[in-house]
Amino acid sequence: MKLSTLLPLLSLTFSSVPTVNAQWDQIQQLLNPGGLKPGREKVTPVPNVVYSIDRENYREMLQHNDLDWLVLFTTGPDSCPGCILYETTFNETVALLQDNNKIHFGRVDCDKEAVICSVFNAWGSRVFHITHTNPPSKSYPGLTEHISHIHPVPFHRPGTESPPPQADSDGKLVKPPPPPPDAKWMAEAVNEGKWKDSEEWVGYSHPFDGSLQVPLYQWWWVVGLFAKVPPMAMMVGIGLFSRFVTGRFTGRVHARREQQAAAQQAVKKKN
Repeated sequence: MKLSTLLPLLSLTFSSVPTVNAQWDQIQQLLNPGGLKPGREKVTPVPNVVYSIDRENYREMLQHNDLDWLVLFTTGPDSCPGCILYETTFNETVALLQDNNKIHFGRVDCDKEAVICSVFNAWGSRVFHITHTNPPSKSYPGLTEHISHIHPVPFHRPGTESPPPQADSDGKLVKPPPPPPDAKWMAEAVNEGKWKDSEEWVGYSHPFDGSLQVPLYQWWWVVGLFAKVPPMAMMVGIGLFSRFVTGRFTGRVHARREQQAAAQQAVKKKN
């Protein structure tokens, strides 16, 4: 990839905070992240269905639909053997919420969608409740700053956290196992609005309109781009680039030496 192609993307990183939305429109046109691809039908989410969320649809599904969402971020058993338990709990929560027609469900596979999980800082297993208000400070008491509101929903009821580490017979501190995930609690948190008790995600790291969201996506896009390049092609590219740099450097040095030699000969002839 030419450097001239990357410069417009990298220049967005250092732009001012008020232009984040305009920046996102530009990068969306270039990379189509979170936007609907040409020829792809728009999905109208319905309750009681768990939708697969990826880098192509996450903004369309989670932000632009103005719907309430409960989204699971999960990692496969190879990377997180215990995550299957939390995914089972999430599925049980979906079943318990089958009569709630206001909530919609999504699932992000972090093994396949590392960019999205990085944007949401969600690794292992995490659940977020996403809702929308407009204007942000008047429609819903306690929900401020952003139009899209993100709250983490813990897998266990508050107050049932693991006790502090305790010493065993050998005097070593042993951390007790975490409490089992509770689907009934998660369903209760959704139905009774207890998700609002969790601290809302605000500030520059907000996944939808935080000032660092666009640069973070750009960074992971560049990393993902290089990850797709075959190793042999990468080695050839690095070799050609190093030859180019070396050639330019040695060429300039050689030209400078020739100029100096020519100047010295001219001085000798005059003398």
